[in-house]
Amino acid sequence: MKNERSRQTPGTGLTRRQFALYSGAIAAQFLPLSSIRAAEPALPRVYYAKNVTAENFVAVFERLRAEAGLTSVKGRIGIKLHGDEVHVNRALWQALQANLPGSFYVEGNWASTYTSGRGNTQGNLDAIASQGVPREQIDILDRDGAYRMVPIHLGAELKEVSVSKALLDEYGAVVVAANFKIPSFAGYSGAMKNVGIGLAGAFGKTAVHGEGFRKNAGFFRRLADAAKGIDEAMKGKLLYINVLSKMKITPLKGASVRTGTLGIVGSLSMAAADQAALDLIYGLTPAQYDAYPEDVKIERGFLQLEYLEKLGVKGRRYTRINL
Repeated sequence: MKNERSRQTPGTGLTRRQFALYSGAIAAQFLPLSSIRAAEPALPRVYYAKNVTAENFVAVFERLRAEAGLTSVKGRIGIKLHGDEVHVNRALWQALQANLPGSFYVEGNWASTYTSGRGNTQGNLDAIASQGVPREQIDILDRDGAYRMVPIHLGAELKEVSVSKALLDEYGAVVVAANFKIPSFAGYSGAMKNVGIGLAGAFGKTAVHGEGFRKNAGFFRRLADAAKGIDEAMKGKLLYINVLSKMKITPLKGASVRTGTLGIVGSLSMAAADQAALDLIYGLTPAQYDAYPEDVKIERGFLQLEYLEKLGVKGRRYTRINL
């Protein structure tokens, strides 16, 4: 290992092993789509629209709804938004809500250790309503203080996570919609964080963050655990959409970072939705993301998908369908 560290490719600052992963793996991105489909016909689909418009947002949703077989839904329909960012891309959320009469903007309270502001149901409702969302269209999932422990099969650190009964019992479909955000406590904020923390109950959020709310590898393992458990508990009722608008990304060695408005990606796989979003920004392969040092993967959020993959969740390779 000592010799490995000392042998760097000139002008890159990377070891030869890292450089081989960064450069050699790029060739895989140029394989004909037909050959990828032939080799792995079960790859998750990602629907991509280059232009961030309300029409495209609804179009991505409709493709996901058809693929999921949710054209007819028993129970409520929710649009999961980050409660502090309802004003961002407002036209998109409003178009989807208009397309789904009777749907609700859903959100959960903050972690149980925080009781003020959005840490309680009334404060959470007030904060979202203050951004112009009609109160009758908002559903705070922690409203009844009723939770159920959801099992996490093969969880690395968490074997179960607390989730609101309102979500589990009342909702037949939830559009997990995210303004894909960098930076974030989780490196980036997309589909996985919007489930593993966003759809966890107040006590579930506390368990995911862990003691001291530290941003370390343990947090990412617990986030992956919770996201997997909640996704499986909802049994195909979650549809994931990431919106990449006005992205400002700091440079990253080994990648050609793209910024600005990059489009909309949607998938029935939260891993595929987030991987596709990252790929629009960094243009790397899973092996290349994984080759970065752990501190970089924590800061950029790459550990989210690495740990989710270790739990057996597919989506880091996918078929992209352009709309």
